[in-house]
Amino acid sequence: MMKWTESNDLPIMAIMIGIQGSGKSTFCNVHLSEFTRINLDTLHTRNKENIAIHNAISEKENIVVDNTNPTIRERANYIQKGKEKGYKILGFFMQSKLQDCIARNRCREGKEKIPNNAIIHTSNKLEIPSYKEGFDKMYFVSIEDGKFKIEDWRTNE
Repeated sequence: MMKWTESNDLPIMAIMIGIQGSGKSTFCNVHLSEFTRINLDTLHTRNKENIAIHNAISEKENIVVDNTNPTIRERANYIQKGKEKGYKILGFFMQSKLQDCIARNRCREGKEKIPNNAIIHTSNKLEIPSYKEGFDKMYFVSIEDGKFKIEDWRTNE
C-alpha cells in the first residue's frame, strides 16, 4: 500500500482519469479509502458536487475526484480549486484499453452497467494528462493479474 501523505504535508486532491471500466472506483476503494470521495455517479449533479468539494476543502480533507475526467478542460476546474486552497494535486491515469474496459463493464450489474457507446464516447474524448495542467505528481495505473500496478508518470515534457 502506497502512502500518499507525509507528516506536515499539504492536503491532497487526487484526480482520477480514465474511461468507464478502467478500475477508477475500485482503485479508490483499495488505495485511497481514507480520502473523501467525490463522484458524480453518487452525487448526480454538478451543484451537489461543487458543494461536496467546497465542504471537503473547508475542512482541509484529502479528496479524491472519482470521475472519468477525460479532458484537460474538465480536470482544470478541480486543479484550479485545489491550487487556490493550497492542495497538493495528484493525477492517477488509469490504463484505458477500450476492449478491457468494455469486458469489465459486461460484468457489472444494475445502474453500474453502462452502454458500450458511452464508454466508446469517453474513450474518444480522452486526453492524455500532463504536468503542464498543474499536477504536482502523476501516476500511471494498470491492472496486471487482478492487481493494480502503480508507476510514476513518465513524460517527455
